[in-house]
Amino acid sequence: CDIGGDVFSYVMRTEGCSFGEALHKLADRAGITVQQRGSGGRTKQKSGDSKADLYRVLRWAEEFYHQYLLDAAQAEPARQYLAQRNISAASIKQFQLGMAPDGWSAVLDAGQKQRITPVQMEAAGLIVKREGTAGHYDRFRNRLIFPIRDREDRTIAFGGRVLPGSPEGAKYINSPETQLFHKSKQLYGFNAAHMPIHRLRQAIVMEGYTDVIIAHQFGVDNAVAVLGTALGSAHLRMLRHSCDSVVLLLDGDEAGQRRSNEMLELFLHAQLDVRIATLPDKLDPADFLIERGVAALQQVVTSACDALEFRLRRATAGFDPLLETHKAHRAVEEMLTLLAKVPASGLISNESFRIRQNQILPRLARQFGIPEDSLRQQLSVLREKQSRIPRYDRNEEPRANTHATPPARLLKPGDLSPFERELLELIIIAPQVAPIALERVQSGWLECEAARAMLDAYQQLEFSGMSLEFESVLLALEDPSLKSLLVTLHEQANAKVSRIQESAEERLRVLTHRIGQRHEAVKQQQLVDKLQQGVGATQELDILQDVIRRARKQQGLADPDLTGSEETVEQVGSEDS
Repeated sequence: CDIGGDVFSYVMRTEGCSFGEALHKLADRAGITVQQRGSGGRTKQKSGDSKADLYRVLRWAEEFYHQYLLDAAQAEPARQYLAQRNISAASIKQFQLGMAPDGWSAVLDAGQKQRITPVQMEAAGLIVKREGTAGHYDRFRNRLIFPIRDREDRTIAFGGRVLPGSPEGAKYINSPETQLFHKSKQLYGFNAAHMPIHRLRQAIVMEGYTDVIIAHQFGVDNAVAVLGTALGSAHLRMLRHSCDSVVLLLDGDEAGQRRSNEMLELFLHAQLDVRIATLPDKLDPADFLIERGVAALQQVVTSACDALEFRLRRATAGFDPLLETHKAHRAVEEMLTLLAKVPASGLISNESFRIRQNQILPRLARQFGIPEDSLRQQLSVLREKQSRIPRYDRNEEPRANTHATPPARLLKPGDLSPFERELLELIIIAPQVAPIALERVQSGWLECEAARAMLDAYQQLEFSGMSLEFESVLLALEDPSLKSLLVTLHEQANAKVSRIQESAEERLRVLTHRIGQRHEAVKQQQLVDKLQQGVGATQELDILQDVIRRARKQQGLADPDLTGSEETVEQVGSEDS
């Protein structure tokens, strides 16, 4: 494929689609026919497109739930509840609200009549496999149904709410994670809101389905909601291409107020202006709009403070920081500790962070009456402590700042050595072995700068606990030449896969052994070159000890206890001879 990887990732980000879907979108626009290939390299039949099957099944289920809400006598309590919440018939239609029947197999039976198999319904999250016995049962029963759609307006999941007076159960449940649905990466209502968000350059994030529906009903059509999770970095990555400002609208309860730390970390990480607004009297956005109207809500949104100010207010609540120095010191250290963790996320570049830090520290200095230079010194000390903590032990935001800078020219697989190319192709096509590869091979062992940058990108993602699937890596990379190289390697790996007999694990074992041997040979030669150049006695001893350690390691022997004396070196040499 001759289209740059940055074009693919742009379409994937802005249109919320997979790499394969982005490929087909771009091909359609260019008038190019793209054949689908399976893992064996053979053309895949349309009927084997499992994602297409899931979209079809979920669209059928949405219509089933919606018609049941509109027509069934048993759905009258749901219709009454929606009326009590002031949700109009137009909103019910726009958001395709539905009702799940109060039975264990209503959807299962109806789906089978439409020739939808239990396997397909289970994969779509509609039914659950029984434990200890054969069969399935409906996941959603006697619940109001909120279809969750992606940016393309395709149904990908459902949220279900119990009705007042129903037997006890979780108030809300969502579809499980599927091929199509990852709740921490989706926003309810984004399908309807993304154009208004782009137009207004602002997104208002709420915490409930009903809040979003009422907001759109009142004309606040840049409103979206999280799906039972906190607002996270994945949400901001989705939004930053459409807006400049995100306002999190909290309903004033204590649970929402306790989010101040995580919101500050998002604020520090993001290239967006993250603000927080709190509604008065513990009202949720829906009730606030109904009672006080759009103008009052807009006033609350306009008066939203940024996450730093919100956290400062929380940190200094109940005391004067200029008078109560002990409490002020604790608050300052807490704020600086949060700052010390940044930049740990790829949502912000080092330069962007320096600019933001230069805005933040003067505000802290004014708030607490502490010289700015003193704050900078404290921050440096805390950063030094943070740097000594093993990365796996840190509580960091996912880091995708994978724009390690290779040469600006267009990179090609021909720039890589055969071993480097094969290693990268392997972890791209078989991401399950990537963590093992990252343990065994250091990027510094690779000769090509592009190969080192690519491996560093995978290392950063793996450290952060992020997916190492091809599409996730493509979205995380920021350098266009690396993106293009990744796409090309992905294509070449797919083309070769049908001709390779060994397992990914066996290929990795052989590759890492050969790369390690090659690296060791290079290091040994470098040490010999140093000795030949002539060095002092102490340095010569250090080099000889290093040579011995490396030689024993290659032979599978334990490290000797090298004390640094010439006698020890001679003894070790005689042992090995």
